[in-house]
Amino acid sequence: MGLQPCKGHILRAACRGQSLMEVLSPQSRSFDRMVVVGAAAKEILRSLLERCGYRIYPFGYESSLATLKVHMRDKNFVDSAIIHRIRSMPDFLVASDEDLKLVEVKFRKSIIGDDGQVGIFLKNSDISKYREYWGESHVVLLSPHGERFFSLPVREMVPGTKESKWFNLTSFIPLQKLFPKTDGKTEAFYTAIDKLTGLWD
Repeated sequence: MGLQPCKGHILRAACRGQSLMEVLSPQSRSFDRMVVVGAAAKEILRSLLERCGYRIYPFGYESSLATLKVHMRDKNFVDSAIIHRIRSMPDFLVASDEDLKLVEVKFRKSIIGDDGQVGIFLKNSDISKYREYWGESHVVLLSPHGERFFSLPVREMVPGTKESKWFNLTSFIPLQKLFPKTDGKTEAFYTAIDKLTGLWD
């Protein structure tokens, strides 16, 4: 919850070309960098989709169930199917005039694999939970490569045998295939995504 007031500030600064570390307060710098990057990535996607006319409803564990999150942590809940389902909730429910889509937002710094292909790693444990509990959802990936916004249905994400699974970016589809109204509207957010890379390292 402590990050909520600064997310719009982060996005505006990144779009101006400022370093994220220049605009984060000293208190925010003490947060885990992954949390900061995750919050900023969600805000970037939310801003894009809202600008394109979609309605965004915070759906994830960290958004709509913040009080329960604290309660679960303080009470040391025993793992169960419902606990895993809550903790793996997608970030957004996105509404258009025609349908609803559940979206999990990820940021990854794209890297070049041994085969020379550009791709990213995702945790197998996360993939397994998404498939088990939220198979109808979509992962939207923000990455400083190419068109910056990528998507993939969770049902098409098959876990591997190790801790993390490698995905070539060619296995993802452009965001406009999932959300057609974003076609031609994403480039304004490229700088914001590229600036997140400095916090990811």
